[in-house]
Amino acid sequence: MLVRKLISLLGNLLAAVTGAGLLARFLPPDFWWPPSIIALLLPGLLLLTLLFVVWCFYRKWRKALIFPVLVLVAALPLATRLFSFGAGGNSGARGDTVTLITTNVRAFKNDIWESVSEELSFRFINQRKPDVLLLQETRNDGSDTPYFTEIKEASGLAKRHQPTRRTVATYADELDFVADKFSGAGGYNGFLVTDVKTKLGTIRVINAHLQSNRITKMAGEVGTDGDMKNEIDRAESMLRSYGAAAAIRANQAEEIRRYVRESPHPVIIGGDFNDVPSSYTYQRILTPRLRDAWVEKGFGMGTTFTGPLPGLRIDFLLVDTSLNLVEMERFDTGFSDHRGLSVEVQKRRE
Repeated sequence: MLVRKLISLLGNLLAAVTGAGLLARFLPPDFWWPPSIIALLLPGLLLLTLLFVVWCFYRKWRKALIFPVLVLVAALPLATRLFSFGAGGNSGARGDTVTLITTNVRAFKNDIWESVSEELSFRFINQRKPDVLLLQETRNDGSDTPYFTEIKEASGLAKRHQPTRRTVATYADELDFVADKFSGAGGYNGFLVTDVKTKLGTIRVINAHLQSNRITKMAGEVGTDGDMKNEIDRAESMLRSYGAAAAIRANQAEEIRRYVRESPHPVIIGGDFNDVPSSYTYQRILTPRLRDAWVEKGFGMGTTFTGPLPGLRIDFLLVDTSLNLVEMERFDTGFSDHRGLSVEVQKRRE
């Protein structure tokens, strides 16, 4: 009886933590940030909660089931965000299409922070030849080899929108500047708003690299220190750093939302959000005007970050509902800790 009570208590505690993670998309992180951290672990927490429910059914512990089942029911609206059962690509004849690629290139450096060869750097561009190319953490005009000309040659795109000293760049053949917003003086995090002339007409493209968490290095060091106090201090620092970054991303999301709302053209948002599909940031950016290309066309969790925090989908392509999704691809660059995304769109048939 004591063991049963203990298991029931732990299972319901697990469900309570999972439920807090479900609240992340509704609670601004500057109001209460812990749910935004729990949201990172939500797929695993939901799986454990489901296993607990199955165990309780098997053992016929009916009273212990009530709260965990309610949590799982509350999670249903998030199910396809966390694990997609998309329809895949369309086949057959089609009209004009536009292909857009987004990826965080990590300054064209590998895991030990060494520059990779030019052939490897631009292979993913050469293979796909996009109509619009969105890069985050790319080299800027302060770099010894900024690769401006090389990227244009590899993509075949004539123009670049990249503000001075910023590491976010949009390439296309015809660009009109709309706005850019960056946090701090480093030029590392923020977003670009560009109206791009394409075969489908003008599309407003928002290239985002939202506030970084700055916890990747600390996460890789967890468990490597024999001193328990140091480990606790490191974990506390990680949590506070993530909470502060989440609050900044929430503000960036509100600004992006305004540019989407005011756009007279179809909108595509691409980039590294540094946040997951169950986050407040994602919830605020994904207005009814947009849908997640991976949710509609991908299959599986769609993990895009390959660093020490596994299983995270933090890179996105959000596409205007006035456009049809033809193809969706996730790919490896061969050097970055982010997987790239490619989408092909066409005008929605009346």
